Amino acid sequence: MPVNNVVKLLEKDHAKCLSTHMAHIETQINPSNAPMFTGTKSIYSDPVFESLLNFVKPKIEESYGKELVPTYSFWRTYFKTQDCPPHTDRPSCEVSVTLCIDASHKEDMWAISVEDKTYKLNVGEGVIYNGCTQEHWRHELQYDWHRQVFLHYIEKNGQFYPEFKYDKRQNLYENMQISG
Repeated sequence: MPVNNVVKLLEKDHAKCLSTHMAHIETQINPSNAPMFTGTKSIYSDPVFESLLNFVKPKIEESYGKELVPTYSFWRTYFKTQDCPPHTDRPSCEVSVTLCIDASHKEDMWAISVEDKTYKLNVGEGVIYNGCTQEHWRHELQYDWHRQVFLHYIEKNGQFYPEFKYDKRQNLYENMQISG
C-alpha cells in the first residue's frame, strides 16, 4: 500500500468558499445523535463536495500512485470538546482523504492520527490513507470549531471495484442525506 501523504488540494479562497457553504447548511440541520459523533453536524453526498471528489482526484491519484474511482464525500463540523474515536471504515473508504476546510483557530491545527503518525493539516491540505485498514482518530478539539471533508475512493483495479463504485449508488449526486 502507498505511503500516507499530505497533499495541497485547495487554495485558501476555494476552501473558504466551501466553508461558507458548510456554515450556511449547518444553520439548517440538527446536530448528530450518532453515538460516536453526538453534537457534530454533517452531510453525506452534498453535491458541492461530490463535485470536489472529481476536481481533486488527479492530485490524489498522482500522490497515491494508482487510478482511483470516487465512492462518496462526507463533510463534518466538530465543535469544542468533541473527538473522533479510533476506528477503521467500510470498503467504500479503501482510499480516504481527510481534507481541512476551515477552523476557528488557524494556529496549531487539530491533528489527525493515522496509525502511528500524526498530521496537522493546514486549510486546503489533505492526508491520504487507507480508511479500511488503517486505524485513524482525533483527540478532543481544543478550539471552537473545525470543518473537514472526507473524500473516499476505491482503486480502479482493486478488490472493491466495481461493487463499491459511487458507494453502490447510480451516480455521485444521488441521495444527498443529512447524517445523524
